[in-house]
Amino acid sequence: MNKNRNVVFFISSQVISDIGNWIDRIAVLTLVYNINKSPVDMSFLSVMMLLPSIIFGAFVGKIVDIHSKKRILILGDFIRAILVFIIPFFKEYVFSIILAISSVSIFYDTARSSMLPELVEKKELKQINSLSSSFSSLMMVIGPSLAGVIISRFKIEYCFYIDSLTFLISMIMVYMIKSSKCEIQEIAKLHQTDKISFVKGLEYIKSNNIIYNVLVINTIVGLAAGMLNALLIMYVYEFLKTGSQGYGTILTFKGLAMILTSLVLYKYLKNVPTDITFKAGLIGLGFSITIFPLNTLFTLAVIIQFLNGIFNALFAISRTTIMQQNCDKQYLGRTFSLNTILTNISSIISLAFGGFAAKIFGVRTVLVGGGLLILISGLVSINKIYSRPIGMTSESSEK
Repeated sequence: MNKNRNVVFFISSQVISDIGNWIDRIAVLTLVYNINKSPVDMSFLSVMMLLPSIIFGAFVGKIVDIHSKKRILILGDFIRAILVFIIPFFKEYVFSIILAISSVSIFYDTARSSMLPELVEKKELKQINSLSSSFSSLMMVIGPSLAGVIISRFKIEYCFYIDSLTFLISMIMVYMIKSSKCEIQEIAKLHQTDKISFVKGLEYIKSNNIIYNVLVINTIVGLAAGMLNALLIMYVYEFLKTGSQGYGTILTFKGLAMILTSLVLYKYLKNVPTDITFKAGLIGLGFSITIFPLNTLFTLAVIIQFLNGIFNALFAISRTTIMQQNCDKQYLGRTFSLNTILTNISSIISLAFGGFAAKIFGVRTVLVGGGLLILISGLVSINKIYSRPIGMTSESSEK
C-alpha cells in the first residue's frame, strides 16, 4: 500500500513540476529574446542551461549517493521556487539566475532518476517509467500552449509565478513520500563511511558491461539528436516548403506518438523484455531519422516524425529502466550524473558541429549522417551490448 502511495506522489510531483518547467522555459526564451533580440543571447542561454551538469556532474553523483534523495528533491524544489519567482524583479540578471536554477536542477534530476528503484521492485520499473514518460510527453504538449496563452493574455511575469507555485506543490508531494527504515539506515551507513568517490563510480561503470555500453550508445544518440534538433526547423522551411505552423504540427504529432507509445508500453507491453524495446527503439530511431531528410512531402514527413516519436519513447524508457535495473543502488547517483554529463557534452558538440557541417555539406547530408550513426549503433547493440540478460543483476547472475 505504501509503495502505491509513494509512486502516486512521485509521479504527481513530476507532472506538476514538468508543466511549470515548460511554461517557464517558453517564458525565459521569450524574455531573453525581447531584451536584445540577439541570436547570440539565445545561444548563450542554451549554454547556461547545459554548463552546470558538466561543471558539477562529478560532485553531484557523490552527493546523491550518500544523502537522502527525498531531502535533495525537497530542497531542490524550494530553492528553484525562490529563484524562478525573483526573475521578473531582476531581469538584468536573468542569465545568472538561469545558471543557478540549472545547477540546482542537476542535483534534482539525478536524485529523481536514482530514487525510483527505492520505491518499486525492479520488475515494475519499466511500467512506472512508461507511465512517467507518458505524462512528461503530455506536459511537453500542454506546457508550451499554456505559456502562449498566459503570455498573450496576461503579463509574462505570471509564467514565472506559476512555475514557482508548481515547485512548491511538487515539494509537498515529495514530502508525502514515506522512506523505509531500511533505506534510512543504508544512507546513514554510506554517509558514515564516506568512501564514495566519482572515480570509484567510473571504475564500477567500466566493469559493468551493460551500464557502460548503454552510456556509450546514449552519448552517440545525443550527438545525432543534437544535430536533428538544431537543423530540423531549417529542413522544414527549405525542403518541406512550410513555415512555423508546419514545424509545430510535426512536433505535435511526434509528441502525441510518444504519449501513446508510453501508455501502450505501460498497459500492454509490460512483459516484453526491456532489451527488446531498447534495441527496437534504437534501430527504429536511426531508421526514421535517416529517411526523414530524404523526403520532401509534408504529409509523409508528419508520418515519419510520428514513427520517430514511437521509437524515441521506446528507447528513452528502456534506456532509463536498464540503468535502474542493472546498477547497484550505491552507484545510481554517479551513473545518472555521468549520463547527464555525457549527454550535455554531446549536445553542445553536436550543436556546434551540426551548424558548421550543414554549411559545408548541406542540411540534408548532416541529418542523414546523424540517422545512420544511430542506426549503426542499434545494429551493433544486437550482438555486442549485453553479456547477460537485461534485468539480471550481478547478484542474480552469481546464483
